[in-house]
Amino acid sequence: MTLLVLGASGFVGQAFVRRRLPGEIYTSRRVISSDYVRFDPLTDNLRSISGIVNISHALLLFAEREPDCCAIDPAGTRKVNVEAPCRMIAQCSELGITPIFASTEMVFGGDTGMYAESAVPMPILEYGRQKLATEHYLLSKNESGLVLRFPKTVGLHKDDRSLFTTWLQKIAEHPQLLQCAKDQYFSLQFVDDVPVVVRALMRKRASGILHLGDGRRHSRFDLLSKLCSTLNKLGFDVPKLQEISIRDIEFPEPRPLDVSMNASKLRALIGMEPERVENFITVVVRGYGGP
Repeated sequence: MTLLVLGASGFVGQAFVRRRLPGEIYTSRRVISSDYVRFDPLTDNLRSISGIVNISHALLLFAEREPDCCAIDPAGTRKVNVEAPCRMIAQCSELGITPIFASTEMVFGGDTGMYAESAVPMPILEYGRQKLATEHYLLSKNESGLVLRFPKTVGLHKDDRSLFTTWLQKIAEHPQLLQCAKDQYFSLQFVDDVPVVVRALMRKRASGILHLGDGRRHSRFDLLSKLCSTLNKLGFDVPKLQEISIRDIEFPEPRPLDVSMNASKLRALIGMEPERVENFITVVVRGYGGP
């Protein structure tokens, strides 16, 4: 079982590089370091990658993940989020490689939350529609293929632009007031757990659709409150928090309210319990050195 990670220079891909295993191949559209092989999934062929014959699984991480970009330029972003991954999935099938597609919680409309894999996706965002189109292609073309729906993924590093580190950067600017949506809910995935989960699923020869994450329903406002409470206990000044609605924020497309996902199927398959969010907040604050 040997993994190829396409789009490994991004937030999730870097977690694989940090925990690299012998024989794994990590690609990027531009060569950042000797850890990466230059490969453009929009134009290149998998056969051009040295060592591709030794690969059993290919994880497709490359994407345009900004929903607003997809809403503003659906045709352009569709080339990245649908056309290119479908090309890679077809080439994987030709080479006998199992494709693993990184999809998203945004395939759901957000009406109910705690969605199971059996729930019917009804995306309200262009980004979600693009990801769902690629899901359908993979499942129709490759019976051994795997779709991983990612929830909101968070990390520990200052420049990773994930949820908690972004909040810490804002708090470091010493605002007196921070506004935060009270009515938006999602599950969490800790980025450094992703390589462990993916490699375990490879060993299990998992296929079909699986939901990643902690399988819990978190309020954005409650998470920020917990972060501020942890900072306060450690002696840092924190801003006052003001509750708003996600509907008060102008976006090109309205955001779904509740995209939390049930991850019990994943737990049953690999038996890995998620990190408690309170523990993660403490670790990220101490690692960050506070604001």
